[in-house]
Amino acid sequence: MASEEGVVLILETKRNPAIWKKFDLCLMSDNHEMARCKSCGKFMKAAANSTLKKHTDKHCPVTKAKKEEKGEGSGSSNV
Repeated sequence: MASEEGVVLILETKRNPAIWKKFDLCLMSDNHEMARCKSCGKFMKAAANSTLKKHTDKHCPVTKAKKEEKGEGSGSSNV
């Protein structure tokens, strides 16, 4: 990035609470909104809930580590 961006304000949202309880909606210094993962701190576009859900389900390193500790990340079924 050419300029250093920072969080100016954390906004409240009434969007899908099951997804947004894991994210902060942040107003950035360049006046656009980004979603910040509360677990790993990664910033993503706040436009699509599906992208945020995919992050927490498959890509977040903190969530992944917790799932592996519980034995949920191995891909095997208990059937």
